[in-house]
Amino acid sequence: MTERTFNRVSPLQDVALQGRFGADKGAVGVSFTVRHPMSIVTVIARAGQGAATAAALKGYDAQWAGPDQYFVLAEGRGEGALYRELKAKLAGLASVSDQSHGRVIIRLVGPRARAVLAKGTPVDLHPDAFPVGKSALTQMAHVGVHLTRVGADTYDVSVFRGFSESFWEWITEQAEEFGYQVI
Repeated sequence: MTERTFNRVSPLQDVALQGRFGADKGAVGVSFTVRHPMSIVTVIARAGQGAATAAALKGYDAQWAGPDQYFVLAEGRGEGALYRELKAKLAGLASVSDQSHGRVIIRLVGPRARAVLAKGTPVDLHPDAFPVGKSALTQMAHVGVHLTRVGADTYDVSVFRGFSESFWEWITEQAEEFGYQVI
């Protein structure tokens, strides 16, 4: 089967405008990037298949999303390609669902990224409690989010597409005091 190219339009294309905003003194505290287009597949292990599912996901960018549940991410894949690949690989082990059209991932990078996120979540984001690679399901601004620490000062926040614009407005408002940049 030939892979199709992405036809998705980011729901933030008219909102996440590039530039510097907020406090204009000193260095930028946080930078925002909308990771688009992304292939996002939810994987839920079947009863008794948690360990086998986890083992089968080695080599993928698989982020914890609940007990025996994962979000598997990939960039630069054709439309539905990751879903088809995982559906075949995990047959009998797990259920898979393509979330590529239904979620938006916003990346925060910078020395004030943790401070921005801490304004909206009860999750302890201290590096000892939330190390690189850890994920949490939480709420920010009354919106359910999937939060992952992907680097020393780098976090990905995944939100449902329908909430992405209001979430964007909220999170950029939280970053204004630090100065922020949209890339």
